Amino acid sequence: MPLCLTYPEGAALIAGGTGRVGEGTMRRLVEAGVPVVFTYNRSADRAQALERELCGAGHAVHAVPMSLTDGASIDAAIAKAEEVGGGRMHTVISAGGPLMPFAKIADVDEAALERFIAEDAMGAFRLFSRCVAAMRKSGGGSLTACTTIANFRVVDYDGVSPVSKGTVEALVRQIAAEEADAGIRCNAVPVSWVFDATAEEQIAQMEGLPEPGRSHVIALIRQLDTQTRLRRPATMLEAGNLFAFLASDQASYITGQSIRLDGGFSL
Repeated sequence: MPLCLTYPEGAALIAGGTGRVGEGTMRRLVEAGVPVVFTYNRSADRAQALERELCGAGHAVHAVPMSLTDGASIDAAIAKAEEVGGGRMHTVISAGGPLMPFAKIADVDEAALERFIAEDAMGAFRLFSRCVAAMRKSGGGSLTACTTIANFRVVDYDGVSPVSKGTVEALVRQIAAEEADAGIRCNAVPVSWVFDATAEEQIAQMEGLPEPGRSHVIALIRQLDTQTRLRRPATMLEAGNLFAFLASDQASYITGQSIRLDGGFSL
């Protein structure tokens, strides 16, 4: 018989469901019959379109606004997931993070970096600490954080991301060690390149970016294109496959790990 992913009774919460990783994960979870609450920050139109599409296909999907700098909005999203899940939220996936300009690390604006860390690293802490408290009361669950392949090798003009995502990886390991007795698993997925388009198609989309940001983004894409062993980006559904697996019953013995989604880029 084919292996089918299964999940406990309850709902999943996806923080950042309008991004490529978040959308791909949500599509895989709803295919397995999991009710999903997903959050958005600035992409209200996209969130509402996704909600309409997936609900129209018969899936239980709810979009809610949330900011990782606002603990009250996180509490509200958790409460919604528990309501949708009949009292239990068994899965939480942090599917992305705020954007930062690609630049040499010494050229990064100090105030912008402080804001990035406050939203990304501290945001992961705000989200996961609250979710752990909820899961302790409901029999455990799975937490997964989207991090970056730049934690494992240097990526051109992307030195800022691992400054914060390295903190998130440490948070993942600590939660995995401390909460195992509560039935809570915690893992990370360092991603490199998730895009449903070729490198050349992506570069063509950079036409309107101002310099030097445009040149930095193109250099980064070129590095990924030439040094990824599979010679292509992951699709959003391929990303969703891994995140959905780590949340499933079939991943019940996996915790405290960083499982790279990089097509061989870090080799």
